[in-house]
Amino acid sequence: MAIAPGQLPAELLNLLALHSSFLTALSLHYAHNGTSTPADLRDLTASVTLVWRQRKVTYDDIRLIMGVLNYGPDGSNNPYHLSDYGRGKIVLEIRENSPMLGGMTGVNEQALTDMFKEGLDSLWSQWCISQKMATRPVATPRRGRGRPKKADTKQVLLEAFLDDTSMSKFLAQLPLVDIETCASLNAIAPLREKGRKRMREFKESVQQGRTQKKRQVSGKEDDPTVSQTTAAQPAQAKITPFAAVRKTNLLDRILAKQEAAKCGSTAPTAAELQRRAALQRSEEVLGILALLCASRPGMRVSFSTTTVLQQLQGSIRSPISKEEALKCIEVISHEVAPGYVSMVNMGAISSVVVMPAMRPLDVKSRLIALGA
Repeated sequence: MAIAPGQLPAELLNLLALHSSFLTALSLHYAHNGTSTPADLRDLTASVTLVWRQRKVTYDDIRLIMGVLNYGPDGSNNPYHLSDYGRGKIVLEIRENSPMLGGMTGVNEQALTDMFKEGLDSLWSQWCISQKMATRPVATPRRGRGRPKKADTKQVLLEAFLDDTSMSKFLAQLPLVDIETCASLNAIAPLREKGRKRMREFKESVQQGRTQKKRQVSGKEDDPTVSQTTAAQPAQAKITPFAAVRKTNLLDRILAKQEAAKCGSTAPTAAELQRRAALQRSEEVLGILALLCASRPGMRVSFSTTTVLQQLQGSIRSPISKEEALKCIEVISHEVAPGYVSMVNMGAISSVVVMPAMRPLDVKSRLIALGA
């Protein structure tokens, strides 16, 4: 289908709109983060997609825009380049001392738009020469005016003899800029490779130690097939005997700890945990009971169990349930201070009896002895 005079092809309009959306998204990034913060391509492509609203923008779209910017007569002034930070992170960085930066956003949009159009003109001229076609500029920069939000479809830019596939072929051969490796990533690459090598050597030595342990336990040291296999394995030249012994000793310690854990005591039961928690609260509970007895002098002071439980719940610093408070009283009456505190049950009536004269003097030593 021939292109009518004065009308841009849809493919070229989409490309110009993509570049305009790219500049808008980049301006927003620098407005929020400053020009010193590189733009992560994962975030930048998502932002361009929201502005452009044609399709999902990919890394190759950004590389295409950068390739066109680099190809024009002023391509050496392109202030941006793509840098690989490793682990899948690629960012758009600003070159130092770039003359194209201006304003608070860090993007000279008019100059970059003109540079992009000039790059397209140069690429179009070269492609037409290769195809032996007459040329006219595909994009004439507008001077002295701001970048329009939408491309001007009435600008006379292409010859009418273009067929339906010419522009698609032209766009398909546009250059993609190379992604540069970050200088710091190049600097630490030998260190990372050295670390990976050491990790592989350590894993191999551990696996070899485990294999030897299994053979010793099963009594297969004298097996001729095993000895032949062991002799066939070349010794690691870069591991000193001291390092090998130390790694073997480390494996022995790990295996010994595992065996000790298997043969050790089992985990405490729920009843033992409740008793231990009651012992840890006993000193505070004894203090509260002493305060209750101070208001009721006598050789023998009696309280209902419900009253004591309510007083404990309202006086202890950390929250405690009725079951936990009752467990504390039982532990005190049976283990910590059996003569000082006792529980008396008469049918449905339960009481806590305190003998002030028999209050223990050294409670902490008693609790330590009981394993609190």
